[in-house]
Amino acid sequence: MDYSRPYRSKRHPPCDQCRRKKLRCDRNAENTCQRCQQRNLPCSFDRYRPNEPSPSTVLPGSVPLPVQEPAPTPAPAPASVPPVFSDSPLFPTGIPIDLPFITESTPGRFGQTIQTLDQLPGLSTQVIGASGESDPWLLRHCRFDDRGFLRFHQVHFRNAGGVPLEEKIPVHFLVTAEGLYNASKEATGFPKRDLIREELESLISLECGQRLVALFIKFVYPMLPVISRSQFGLSLAQPIPDQQVLRNTPVHLLAAIYASAQPFAKFDEYLCLVNAYTPSPTDQLWRMVLELLLQEIHTPHLSVMQAGLLYLHKPLKGKESALADSPFIWSFVGLLVGLASSLGLTLECRPMGLPVWEKRLRRRLWWVIYSEDKWRCLLMGRPPYIRHDEWDVTNLDDQDFDLDRLSDDQARQAGLAFQHFSRLSYIADEVQHALFSLRSAQRLSSNFSESLHVARTLLRKLKDWYSALPAQLKSHTGHFTIDDPTPHSTSTSLHFAYILLEIFIFRALLRPLVRSATPPPLFEEGTEPLPTMEMHDPESFNLVDDYISEIVEAEEIEPVPAIEMTRETDIGTVKAAENCAAIMLRLVMRMVCSDLSGFWYSWIRIGFATVSSFMLLLVVQAPSRDHAIRARRLVYMWRQALRSQSKGCDLMDLALVRLDGMHWTGLSRNFYLPRHVEEALNMD
Repeated sequence: MDYSRPYRSKRHPPCDQCRRKKLRCDRNAENTCQRCQQRNLPCSFDRYRPNEPSPSTVLPGSVPLPVQEPAPTPAPAPASVPPVFSDSPLFPTGIPIDLPFITESTPGRFGQTIQTLDQLPGLSTQVIGASGESDPWLLRHCRFDDRGFLRFHQVHFRNAGGVPLEEKIPVHFLVTAEGLYNASKEATGFPKRDLIREELESLISLECGQRLVALFIKFVYPMLPVISRSQFGLSLAQPIPDQQVLRNTPVHLLAAIYASAQPFAKFDEYLCLVNAYTPSPTDQLWRMVLELLLQEIHTPHLSVMQAGLLYLHKPLKGKESALADSPFIWSFVGLLVGLASSLGLTLECRPMGLPVWEKRLRRRLWWVIYSEDKWRCLLMGRPPYIRHDEWDVTNLDDQDFDLDRLSDDQARQAGLAFQHFSRLSYIADEVQHALFSLRSAQRLSSNFSESLHVARTLLRKLKDWYSALPAQLKSHTGHFTIDDPTPHSTSTSLHFAYILLEIFIFRALLRPLVRSATPPPLFEEGTEPLPTMEMHDPESFNLVDDYISEIVEAEEIEPVPAIEMTRETDIGTVKAAENCAAIMLRLVMRMVCSDLSGFWYSWIRIGFATVSSFMLLLVVQAPSRDHAIRARRLVYMWRQALRSQSKGCDLMDLALVRLDGMHWTGLSRNFYLPRHVEEALNMD
């Protein structure tokens, strides 16, 4: 009988080797390929028992004949797999490239174990982007084990788990032994200190550290939720962490928490007593944080991101509070945005195979760095680092502030203010993009009707945001009570940020109402300016000047911005801007000590200075004498409010310096002012 099988046969397909080589498959009565047997090659027919048809030979609807199973033989005990070492330049001798917690070749097709991505011992991770050299759409075909890992030569890949879903891309992480980056750490690090943890404990004892962490949770966490309370073992019944937890916390994060909580040590009776006789080591703590960040950023974990975000809000000292932020701050924001991208914080992690606490933390960290980018770029006049089409993290909700094994309303209340603040930060991004980005500002600065159309949309979004605030956050001030004599500044800072966005919108609306002055002619230093008009007769310049002087007074031909507001919408815009300034003035004047002594974002001081500039703009561009008088009064009361409130809050120093600097030399000397504005300023 002819047992040959054509390589294209569908009813009787050949073995894999013959089909691949496009050869006729010669088999014997035992259904074995003679060609593979002669060449001692593995044959696909050998994978199936005699008399059992292979899946490829079972026709649809047919039922294979039952075959008696042979008696099972006991499986040998699995041998332990030693770590793999490599002597290549990438992996020096002695560095294990195997993962001790990964089982050998365990298939993960039918499930993947939830496992931390951040706390793999001795390993750091970074996300593989959509256009990265390791194609995520190639890696999705890999045979990951039941923990989501794949060891490929000298590189480990970790499947995030749970993705791709519909409209989600495949997500994988590159896993690397931290020891490989020791040389890089030394290149950007400071002189190595082997006993760094001992140094921290000599500055802050563990007993004091426990109290500082509790103060951090109470004062800083509600507006900067960058730590995991579950990982610190905190709960409603356990507000103070165990000392062993502090010993296991990375030094850079612990030092940043201690330093951030130091301003509130007066609200702890023991720490208040300690600091009364010993100066707090806040400067040493922040220095320690920065040194360790520059080293650990080569092998980052979430703790590096956490410490970096806290460092951004390091309080300024002395005269620094009256200075604008140095370029270091904006550059440092960019560094943290890049770190967030490397850690994969830009991706929605809820579908991933990560512990619940880690998902909550990653989502909160993303919205913290997102808010930093949006508010600082708006206040500093910089283009944002974060593009709206490069992240997909959904809005924060109550679940992002749960504690492990506990879903309690009181636990969620701690993150209520930041939930609404993160949504306000999204509107801040829209304000910057629609009104103050380079292209938008160029297009709208002379187009009032289009500016008004954009502004109305943004003001409507702000109104909707405010309407969605819960009752406890709509209160403007937080007063001391006998039961809880600690500051509550969260609602006040929310309202300040809300009104500040309104000020930015009206500031953009005031731009097209007045045309800019003609710029003066340019000339090289040491030479005379070139004429702006080409005239063949030199005497024609004198003739033109004489003719103009007969029509208008000489002082009126100065490059003064023209005030032309004849339309009702123009005047209405100015009145609305003045009302917005008055609302901000009233908010600041009503602030009490409990508002000012709480936690405030460090960029708020630039916000106060922005309000000062807005007040001056209302004076300089006042369309009439009455408006100039009203604006002058607003500026005067704003100065008085800053002088009074800055006694307990150095965040207002920069705003006061900006105003006093202009008034010291005189507004008429610093600005080109219309006559009706000068008259209003000179009134007694």
